[in-house]
Amino acid sequence: MRISVVALILILSLQFWSKADDIRDLEVEGISLGQNALDYFSKNDIDQNKSYYPNDKEIWRYLIILKDKQYDSIQLHLKSKNNKYLVVGVAGLIYFYDEKDAYSKCIKKRSSVVNDLEQSLINVKKSDEERDILISDDTGKSHVDAFYFDFKEDFSEYVKVACTYFSDEYRDKTNHPPSYLRVALTSTELHYWLKEKAF
Repeated sequence: MRISVVALILILSLQFWSKADDIRDLEVEGISLGQNALDYFSKNDIDQNKSYYPNDKEIWRYLIILKDKQYDSIQLHLKSKNNKYLVVGVAGLIYFYDEKDAYSKCIKKRSSVVNDLEQSLINVKKSDEERDILISDDTGKSHVDAFYFDFKEDFSEYVKVACTYFSDEYRDKTNHPPSYLRVALTSTELHYWLKEKAF
């Protein structure tokens, strides 16, 4: 049984938890790693809205804006194989626009997701909170605070649950919301591609 991340609170309330030992048992808006994106979206739409990384085009991004869903948007990382667009990464994003409370609301939502994942992923190691500074923000004030659920010993396959905070100065330049929650399923293939080829 696949488990929808973020809908975990509802699942818990209905008392039918499944214990997930494989990251492919998880889904974001019905999409799991290893699936064919063409089962959900048109090839034409994906091809017209591809976003590439600087140094390699083997894997690309595709962003979908959602309405009346658990997430405000989802981002897929895809690769072409045997006439399929295979999902090697999928992330759901929830945006917080309240300038005063955006980050605290994000952290509260993140805590709910992390707590629910802990109850489902009982055999999966959870990291301590990790902070990364956004190098694209010259002020050094923007950052990402994340927890990871690692499915492999080399930390290459994981669920990342993170809040991104953007400084006022950075938002003035980029038009980003103050904060957003990102719940991402990352395959080993995507992890090493990002690390070794994308940049």
